[in-house]
Formats: sequence, C-alpha cells, structure tokens
Amino acid sequence: MIYQFKKVILIFTLILLGCSASEEDLIQAAKRKMDTKAYPEAIEYASQALSENNTNPNTFNLRGVAYFLEKDYSKAIKDFSSAINLDSTNYKPYYNRGNVYLEQKEYEKALFDYNRAISLLPNNADLYINRAIVLYELKQFEEALADNDFAIKLSPENYLPYLNKGKTLVKLGNFKEASDMLTNVVKINDELGEAHYWLGFISINTGKKDIGCDYLIKAKNRGFEQAQEAIDKFCTNSL
Repeated sequence: MIYQFKKVILIFTLILLGCSASEEDLIQAAKRKMDTKAYPEAIEYASQALSENNTNPNTFNLRGVAYFLEKDYSKAIKDFSSAINLDSTNYKPYYNRGNVYLEQKEYEKALFDYNRAISLLPNNADLYINRAIVLYELKQFEEALADNDFAIKLSPENYLPYLNKGKTLVKLGNFKEASDMLTNVVKINDELGEAHYWLGFISINTGKKDIGCDYLIKAKNRGFEQAQEAIDKFCTNSL
C-alpha cells in the first residue's frame, strides 16, 4: 500500500511596513507575479527588493516560496532560514521551511519546524494537518491521530484531516473507524477519488467485494490512478 497524503500551502502574505517606495513597488510586483504563477519573475523582483533592503524577513519568505514552487529547495530553505533569523516570532517561515523538508522527506527537520510554528500559532488547522503527515511518516501513529483530531476540531469542513486520519486508521487495522472517517470525506467532497479508493480497500478486506469494487470504480472515474491496479487485481470477475 502506498500512503501519499499531504497538504502543502506556502504562505507569502506581505506586511509592507517601513518599506521605501522603490522597495514596496518591487515587492508588489513580485507578489503579482506569484499570483500569476510566474515564479522566476517573482524571484527577480524579490531579489531586487532585497538589494534595496536585505533586512525584510517578509521578502525573504516571499522569495523562498517562489524558490520552493520552482523546486529549488536549497535556495528556498536558505531564504526561509534568513526570514527566521530576522524575525523568529513569525510562524510562516517555519511552516514554509517545514513544507520544504516534508517534500524532501527530511521528517525530523520538518517536525522541528512544525512544532515551532504551532508554538507560535497554536490554532491553525493546516499546521496540525502537516505535522500529522510527518508523525505518520515517523510511525508515530497515535500522535498523528491526535493532530488530525485537533485539525478536525479547528476546521470541521476541511476533508483533509478526515482523509489522513482514515488512512492512518487503515494502517493500524482499525477498519470500522477508518470507514467512518472516509465516509465523512465523501460527504464533504464526493469527487475525491482517493476517499472512494480507501473505502473500496476496506470493503474488499472485510469481505464486501462487490461494494469494494463499486468504490474502486468510483475512484477510477474520479481520476485516482491507483484504482485501476486494484480493479485489475480484485474486480475483473465482477465487471
């Protein structure tokens, strides 16, 4: 079984306090390029802004996000670290750097950054969702479940913590509770093929092959690529 689940949201909200006119214009230009996904141009404008003022942590954070989205992870980490060195009270560069480490599968480093981000902003669901992913990868399953539970409490309409908790429960063999979680996902977002896939997995592994195959077909029809392999393995005689 393959467990791939994560939510990477990089935050680059800017607070333009104490900027010169030229610096502010460059930062705004960089942000506009970010909004249109023109990341190399955003990097160029942010770099020019930093040449005007290399002590603005928000600009380093902005450029770090652009580097991340360009998959230039070493430069992204360097910029997020610079932002942290300039202002260690802002959760955003910790969260963003943690996302880079998560992408690179450096889970211990990601956990450190998410812990710090949560200490600075303890009621943000996204932080708990991503930390739960890291805890899962580190096989700290009970802690991952607790983080997903808290994320659900903070953001009950967000399907991700239900999905991630459901898959963690599948890993632990708790199919009944996993099915309940994944059913919640489908109620929130019926078009999410992955939820149907895991409901199919549970059904097949609890002796409900026909129901499971129906779920797998729904997963395939919703674009979840792993579903076809499972259909070929379990459902060819049911179609």
